[in-house]
Amino acid sequence: MYRVAILRDHKPESSEKWELACKKANIEYLLINMMRNDWLEKIRDFKPDFCVSRPVGDSLQNKFIFDEKLYVLTKSMNIPVYPGYEETVVYENKSALHWFLTSNGIASPNTFVSSDRNESERFIENSSYPVVAKTLMGAAGSGVKILETQKDAQRYIQNAFTTGIKRRFGPNRKTGSPKSWMVKAINSPGYFFKKLKEYKNRSEDVQKNIVLLQEYIPHDFEWRIVKIGESYFGYKKLKIGSLASGSKQFEYGQVPEELLQFTHDLCKKFHFNFMAVDLFYSEKIYLNELQTIFGHKSEAICKVDGKPGRYRMDDGKWQFEEGMFNSNESYDLRLETALNLFNSSR
Repeated sequence: MYRVAILRDHKPESSEKWELACKKANIEYLLINMMRNDWLEKIRDFKPDFCVSRPVGDSLQNKFIFDEKLYVLTKSMNIPVYPGYEETVVYENKSALHWFLTSNGIASPNTFVSSDRNESERFIENSSYPVVAKTLMGAAGSGVKILETQKDAQRYIQNAFTTGIKRRFGPNRKTGSPKSWMVKAINSPGYFFKKLKEYKNRSEDVQKNIVLLQEYIPHDFEWRIVKIGESYFGYKKLKIGSLASGSKQFEYGQVPEELLQFTHDLCKKFHFNFMAVDLFYSEKIYLNELQTIFGHKSEAICKVDGKPGRYRMDDGKWQFEEGMFNSNESYDLRLETALNLFNSSR
């Protein structure tokens, strides 16, 4: 019988998918709130075979707290954690992601990150527009702003180095309407107040004295290639307005082998076992985002000719295998992969 510690933040719902996966597999587990002081004591008392984690994505402060403890577990105590520190440190920190990509020569949109106001002002004077401004943290398009002119960029820099930059308050305006939000609120008051608290906390996580500005890559869609162990999935994230991120509009179909191979090679080189890789693909492949945790719009995240399935490499060739592999938002497959990785490491 395996013993698994589930590492989460202060929100009980953040670990629900891992809990369900463990229950379905009849695995003993213990929840560890990594925001508390007693996290290490609980780990030592429980003596897990390995840990699974739900990295933090609500505020940079909470992320830093979670990541530093994950570093201790994996680097100082040598306790296996899935996903691990390398996958987690670039999750929901676009500055860390930028420096990781740049230092390793991985093609991505040209990006400028600075905590120096004078340097930032000089940069926007010599930039071509539009420019994409992003907060360091922010999923589903939250914190992303298209700066169409130099005047827009000047206002953005002014705010960044004075009052700070806030992420979006409220639901994603690209994927809903006030009427639909009102219906949800009426039908589920508990859900409404929970989301209201999330929006409030997100808007209070103000980013000051740092900017991340990025080249705008013209695109009609963005590819998302997902790796979970030896299983690969892919789909197009379609654009609404200027952005594909957060649109929640998807298109399924045959995935180009070049993108599967790119993802395979990247993840093998950097030991990523759980990763969603967002790519711009035309004449060249540009890596836009890495997300070790990602959401599902539908149960299957890969379909070819309308049939759900996954891609696997067999004898050096990519093969599509029909089947349903994304149950429980892929956490069943995540747990199966973690078990395989743990057993192969012993």
